[in-house]
Amino acid sequence: MQILTNFKFMFSFFILCIVINKILNIVMFFISKKDVSIRQYYRLFSKNDLKVLDSEVVLEHLCSVLEEWGYKNPTISENLEEIICYKNNIATVVYYLQYKEGVIGAESIYSIVGKTRAKKINHCVVVTTGQFDSKCNNEIKSIKKSGMDLKIIDGNELTKLIRENIEKQILTEGVV
Repeated sequence: MQILTNFKFMFSFFILCIVINKILNIVMFFISKKDVSIRQYYRLFSKNDLKVLDSEVVLEHLCSVLEEWGYKNPTISENLEEIICYKNNIATVVYYLQYKEGVIGAESIYSIVGKTRAKKINHCVVVTTGQFDSKCNNEIKSIKKSGMDLKIIDGNELTKLIRENIEKQILTEGVV
């Protein structure tokens, strides 16, 4: 009788192993397809990414950075040039200037300040994928003295901010 019970157990175990093997084969078939991956690929964000990525992708990263800073309801305009957001119920305009190899001059800053003041907003952040020329710092000081809260973020700082934000997202997802 003991032999018969052991045989039934071994036979049941054998059938169970076959079923598990078939299930694993099916799962592996779907995982091995090109577009399906159980691991998400992460890499560091680089300044070169600012040059090759679509504006929408960079703006999505920028919105994540703004939310991390405490800005609420970032809304991207249709022309993909500005983001309106709120911090402490105060409106802020974020202008995104995409320059692949360019330098932003003081005249561009004054143009943006004019647009911001036309909207009756006193808080502005100017973000570029390029650089600001050396004259911009003096002009920004004079603009701040006039009552406008103006911040600038160049391509190097933008890359750093996006990279830090992506790293935080990776850590919160539990992927290392």
